[in-house]
Amino acid sequence: MFVIAFPFISFMEFNSDLTKNEPIGISLIFLTLSLILSSLLIYSILNLNTLKRIKGLSRGQNTNLIKKIAEKNNWNIYSSNQQMTILNLNWKESGGFDWGKQLTIIYDGTDVLVNCISFGLHSSPSPFHWFVNKRKINKLKTEFESGIKNVLQQRL
Repeated sequence: MFVIAFPFISFMEFNSDLTKNEPIGISLIFLTLSLILSSLLIYSILNLNTLKRIKGLSRGQNTNLIKKIAEKNNWNIYSSNQQMTILNLNWKESGGFDWGKQLTIIYDGTDVLVNCISFGLHSSPSPFHWFVNKRKINKLKTEFESGIKNVLQQRL
Protein backbone atom coordinates (compact mmCIF):
# COMPACT_ATOMS: atom_id res chain seq x y z
CA MET A 1 0.00 0.00 0.00
CA PHE A 2 2.76 2.45 0.93
CA VAL A 3 4.74 1.74 -2.20
CA ILE A 4 1.89 2.22 -4.67
CA ALA A 5 -1.00 4.09 -3.03
CA PHE A 6 0.74 7.19 -1.69
CA PRO A 7 2.67 8.02 -4.88
CA PHE A 8 -0.48 7.37 -6.94
CA ILE A 9 -2.65 9.61 -4.76
CA SER A 10 -0.05 12.35 -4.64
CA PHE A 11 0.43 12.17 -8.43
CA MET A 12 -3.32 12.42 -8.97
CA GLU A 13 -3.49 15.47 -6.68
CA PHE A 14 -0.53 17.05 -8.47
CA ASN A 15 -2.13 16.37 -11.86
CA SER A 16 -5.42 17.82 -10.63
CA ASP A 17 -3.69 21.01 -9.48
CA LEU A 18 -1.94 21.33 -12.85
CA THR A 19 -5.11 20.94 -14.91
CA LYS A 20 -7.11 23.38 -12.72
CA ASN A 21 -4.29 25.99 -12.71
CA GLU A 22 -4.12 25.87 -8.91
CA PRO A 23 -0.89 26.36 -6.90
CA ILE A 24 1.20 23.18 -7.08
CA GLY A 25 3.63 23.81 -4.21
CA ILE A 26 2.04 21.61 -1.53
CA SER A 27 1.09 18.83 -3.95
CA LEU A 28 4.63 18.86 -5.40
CA ILE A 29 6.13 18.52 -1.90
CA PHE A 30 3.70 15.68 -1.10
CA LEU A 31 4.56 13.94 -4.40
CA THR A 32 8.30 14.29 -3.77
CA LEU A 33 8.06 12.99 -0.20
CA SER A 34 5.89 10.04 -1.21
CA LEU A 35 8.32 9.08 -4.00
CA ILE A 36 11.31 9.29 -1.64
CA LEU A 37 9.60 7.22 1.07
CA SER A 38 8.41 4.65 -1.47
CA SER A 39 11.93 4.37 -2.90
CA LEU A 40 13.42 3.83 0.57
CA LEU A 41 10.79 1.21 1.37
CA ILE A 42 11.43 -0.66 -1.90
CA TYR A 43 15.17 -0.54 -1.19
CA SER A 44 14.69 -1.95 2.30
CA ILE A 45 12.35 -4.70 1.05
CA LEU A 46 14.89 -5.76 -1.59
CA ASN A 47 17.73 -5.82 0.97
CA LEU A 48 15.77 -7.40 3.83
CA ASN A 49 17.22 -10.89 3.39
CA THR A 50 20.75 -10.08 2.24
CA LEU A 51 23.81 -11.34 4.07
CA LYS A 52 26.88 -9.26 4.90
CA ARG A 53 30.21 -11.10 4.58
CA ILE A 54 32.86 -10.49 7.23
CA LYS A 55 36.36 -11.94 6.91
CA GLY A 56 37.20 -14.04 9.94
CA LEU A 57 39.64 -16.60 11.25
CA SER A 58 38.89 -20.29 11.75
CA ARG A 59 35.36 -21.51 12.40
CA GLY A 60 36.07 -22.23 16.08
CA GLN A 61 37.67 -18.84 16.69
CA ASN A 62 34.80 -17.10 14.89
CA THR A 63 32.28 -18.92 17.10
CA ASN A 64 34.16 -17.94 20.25
CA LEU A 65 34.35 -14.29 19.15
CA ILE A 66 30.62 -14.19 18.42
CA LYS A 67 29.85 -15.66 21.85
CA LYS A 68 32.07 -13.06 23.55
CA ILE A 69 30.41 -10.23 21.61
CA ALA A 70 26.95 -11.58 22.53
CA GLU A 71 27.87 -11.71 26.22
CA LYS A 72 29.36 -8.21 26.13
CA ASN A 73 26.22 -6.71 24.54
CA ASN A 74 23.72 -8.78 26.58
CA TRP A 75 22.39 -10.51 23.48
CA ASN A 76 20.75 -13.88 24.13
CA ILE A 77 22.09 -16.87 22.23
CA TYR A 78 18.92 -18.48 20.89
CA SER A 79 20.64 -21.26 18.97
CA SER A 80 24.23 -22.20 18.25
CA ASN A 81 25.94 -25.01 16.36
CA GLN A 82 28.90 -25.46 13.99
CA GLN A 83 27.09 -23.93 11.00
CA MET A 84 25.28 -20.96 12.53
CA THR A 85 24.39 -18.88 15.58
CA ILE A 86 21.14 -17.03 16.15
CA LEU A 87 21.13 -14.14 18.63
CA ASN A 88 18.04 -12.46 20.05
CA LEU A 89 18.58 -8.80 20.84
CA ASN A 90 17.03 -7.04 23.80
CA TRP A 91 13.61 -5.56 23.23
CA LYS A 92 14.59 -2.52 25.31
CA GLU A 93 17.67 -1.94 23.15
CA SER A 94 15.51 -1.44 20.06
CA GLY A 95 13.42 1.20 21.82
CA GLY A 96 10.33 -1.01 21.87
CA PHE A 97 9.43 -0.25 18.26
CA ASP A 98 9.48 -3.86 17.08
CA TRP A 99 8.43 -7.25 18.39
CA GLY A 100 11.90 -8.73 18.31
CA LYS A 101 15.22 -8.43 16.58
CA GLN A 102 17.34 -11.39 15.55
CA LEU A 103 20.93 -11.58 14.34
CA THR A 104 21.65 -14.64 12.21
CA ILE A 105 25.32 -15.55 11.83
CA ILE A 106 26.34 -18.27 9.36
CA TYR A 107 29.89 -19.66 9.41
CA ASP A 108 31.19 -20.07 5.85
CA GLY A 109 34.72 -21.45 6.03
CA THR A 110 36.80 -18.65 7.50
CA ASP A 111 34.15 -16.02 6.74
CA VAL A 112 31.07 -15.05 8.69
CA LEU A 113 27.76 -14.15 6.99
CA VAL A 114 25.47 -11.87 9.04
CA ASN A 115 21.87 -10.71 8.73
CA CYS A 116 19.64 -8.84 11.18
CA ILE A 117 15.86 -9.03 10.96
CA SER A 118 13.24 -7.19 12.99
CA PHE A 119 9.91 -8.87 13.38
CA GLY A 120 6.58 -7.11 13.21
CA LEU A 121 3.20 -8.22 14.34
CA HIS A 122 2.60 -11.98 13.96
CA SER A 123 6.36 -12.64 13.53
CA SER A 124 6.53 -11.26 10.00
CA PRO A 125 9.83 -9.63 8.94
CA SER A 126 9.52 -5.85 9.04
CA PRO A 127 11.15 -3.80 6.27
CA PHE A 128 10.57 -0.59 8.27
CA HIS A 129 13.47 -1.41 10.60
CA TRP A 130 16.06 -2.24 7.92
CA PHE A 131 18.16 0.88 8.46
CA VAL A 132 18.36 0.28 12.25
CA ASN A 133 19.19 -3.38 11.60
CA LYS A 134 22.04 -2.31 9.35
CA ARG A 135 23.51 -0.39 12.29
CA LYS A 136 23.35 -3.56 14.41
CA ILE A 137 25.21 -5.47 11.70
CA ASN A 138 27.84 -2.73 11.50
CA LYS A 139 28.22 -2.80 15.31
CA LEU A 140 28.76 -6.57 15.22
CA LYS A 141 31.22 -6.19 12.33
CA THR A 142 33.23 -3.52 14.16
CA GLU A 143 33.42 -5.56 17.36
CA PHE A 144 34.21 -8.74 15.42
CA GLU A 145 37.06 -7.09 13.50
CA SER A 146 38.53 -5.60 16.69
CA GLY A 147 38.29 -9.07 18.29
CA ILE A 148 40.21 -10.52 15.33
CA LYS A 149 42.93 -7.89 15.80
CA ASN A 150 43.19 -8.81 19.49
CA VAL A 151 43.51 -12.52 18.66
CA LEU A 152 46.19 -11.84 16.05
CA GLN A 153 48.12 -9.58 18.45
CA GLN A 154 48.05 -12.28 21.15
CA ARG A 155 49.63 -14.71 18.69
CA LEU A 156 52.61 -12.39 18.20
